[in-house]
Amino acid sequence: MSSKGFWFGIGLVLLSACGGGDHGDGLGSSAPVSLTRPANYVLKWQDDFNAASLSGDWAYDTGAPLYGGTVWGNSEKQYYRSQNASLSNGKLVIQPAAIAAGGDITSSEISSKGLLATSARVKTDTASYYSALNGTPYGFYEIRAQIPCVAGAWPAIWMMGQNGAWPDRGEIDIMEWFGRYFVGTEQVQSGVHTKNRFGDTSIYAKKTLNGLCSGYHTYQLLWTATSLTMGVDGVQVFSYNKPAGAGVADWPFDQPAFLILNVAVGGNLGGNVDPSLLSQMTLSVDWIKVWQP
Repeated sequence: MSSKGFWFGIGLVLLSACGGGDHGDGLGSSAPVSLTRPANYVLKWQDDFNAASLSGDWAYDTGAPLYGGTVWGNSEKQYYRSQNASLSNGKLVIQPAAIAAGGDITSSEISSKGLLATSARVKTDTASYYSALNGTPYGFYEIRAQIPCVAGAWPAIWMMGQNGAWPDRGEIDIMEWFGRYFVGTEQVQSGVHTKNRFGDTSIYAKKTLNGLCSGYHTYQLLWTATSLTMGVDGVQVFSYNKPAGAGVADWPFDQPAFLILNVAVGGNLGGNVDPSLLSQMTLSVDWIKVWQP
């Protein structure tokens, strides 16, 4: 779900970023090794969502530019609104809901785009967030969240580079769950996209995690100048090392980047949507922490 990001999926269907997540076997490492925060890292930024509203470190992606059949290419059926994100009991809650005309959307838009739901997409693409991390992306990221494992839902925790067009700016998918392919499983997928590695050459890996769909888990990213390693609850899911002699087309991961949290609905990766299940497509985030050397 990044800007004008398209990649080829199964059956040559055009899919876009975030994930641009294929459901087959990827090329990333999936070795079951430990993923821990380096001892010399200190906490630089966090949000425990105990305030009445989101802080100024956050912004919203909203409206028509995010239709899933326009710049996104995944044929999603949600319309993003800020109203679908709220803070409750110390949690950030993203809650899809049935769509209705009014305010910033008309009945003709709903009909022409085949929209079924409203949802929310929030991001840390803000000056205060970049400043807190001293203008560098390297660090250990932790996001404690409970994801919705519901047919039709496509929840994601991901990142994009601050500047540039997709996929040149780089995309990091810390966590994706695909309602079209993962229903009945407890799989999670992580991966990356670059100018030279997207679509059918994307790099990703999957892992089955007991209890994934029934509780909170900590999704993690260790980002250094030469590697990206992602995991869940301290167990590695995926890693990508900077290739020898790599330029920006293979390693765009040196510029500041921002976090994105969202729940897409339907489309090529969410799958068929039962409107009665929208209330179950809740992404609940307990806290986020970013540690740096």
